[in-house]
Amino acid sequence: MTTMPEETLREGEELALEQETEEQEREKRRRRLLMLLLLLLLLLLFCVGILFCRYLQRPEPLPELLPVPADLNYPPHYLFSIYGMDKPVGVAVSPDGSRIYVTESGGERLIKVFSRDGEPISAFAPPNTRPGERSPVYVAVDATGRIYVSDRLQHTLNLYDPSGAFLDSLLGPELSLSAFVGQEIGELGEVARFSYNIFRKEVLVQLGEGPEQSIPGPEGALWSPLGIRIDASGALLVTDVVEARNAVYIYPAEITRARSWQNLQVTPFIFGETGQEAGQFLYPNSAVADSQGRIYVTDGNNGRISTWDPEGNFLFNFGRGGGDSSISLPRGAFIDGSDRLHVVDAVGQNAKVFDVSGPEPDFLFTFGDWGLDDGLFNYPNDIALDDTGRLYIADRENHRIQVWSY
Repeated sequence: MTTMPEETLREGEELALEQETEEQEREKRRRRLLMLLLLLLLLLLFCVGILFCRYLQRPEPLPELLPVPADLNYPPHYLFSIYGMDKPVGVAVSPDGSRIYVTESGGERLIKVFSRDGEPISAFAPPNTRPGERSPVYVAVDATGRIYVSDRLQHTLNLYDPSGAFLDSLLGPELSLSAFVGQEIGELGEVARFSYNIFRKEVLVQLGEGPEQSIPGPEGALWSPLGIRIDASGALLVTDVVEARNAVYIYPAEITRARSWQNLQVTPFIFGETGQEAGQFLYPNSAVADSQGRIYVTDGNNGRISTWDPEGNFLFNFGRGGGDSSISLPRGAFIDGSDRLHVVDAVGQNAKVFDVSGPEPDFLFTFGDWGLDDGLFNYPNDIALDDTGRLYIADRENHRIQVWSY
């Protein structure tokens, strides 16, 4: 019987041992890889679970939950529309973004309040007026939630508390309704209630639990406020479209911070005049301020944006002419925290966005077009943005507020 040499046996044993060791190493590597893949899968499931929980708590498209890089500029996307209004012309958002305020130029001509998701909450109007005697247009909300509404028929800028209760009016550039009543009947108490109707030429006053009395109102319209915006400092910007005196009024922040306008003494800073030349306006709609204090005015019937420095010196116009950046009938405007100027074009049936952070405006993009379907406009008149990147656009002839998002 033949036997294998001892050396050959040892070599075979060593080879088998090496093969076994290599197999064990491969098995360890496979296990480590599987463990790593399992951990990645668990991490992915954990992240998806967090996003899903956030979505259940706040049901919105997931892109809104993701941060938008500050250096990227691209058009927003359409989300949904809010209905239940008649020819909306103005829109504003509460400081916390939970309430949407809409002015309607048709029907009952109310100021309507909706939730962030578009559910109706309430509606209100200036007291002592019928639908044919009022015409709310633009609306703004200050840091405390008080609501400012311009009324084209009453020639007033009305002030309401966050619930929609009437507080006061500006009857002229430097005259509040409460101050006028105080001049006529003496100092008013904390519980005084009053209302004004320019068509009835009367002011109704009730002091405490006493009887309601009527006093003559001021003679004629003292101004015709239209556009209303409140800048980051709390200053109030108002456009006046009195035929022979188109101008912009800038009120210091004291007016939006004052508890009452009864004894308020503020003098607005005024610039502009009626006309078609540089530094003149024809039916200015909105005035907004950028982070450097420059003022941009949608010069409606001149079809342009008029730009002014903080001291009220005219700088330049833009938006006229041909090309993608041209504007036909600019109406509402809004500037976001990145100094992007958003302007709705009522005739162009779209919204245009400009970067105004530099010395000259840089056109970024246009979004929207004419139509009746989702994401299309039929005479857009106003725009507002909230801190989450949502845009609210008053789509007048489609009887809705369109909601878009970056």
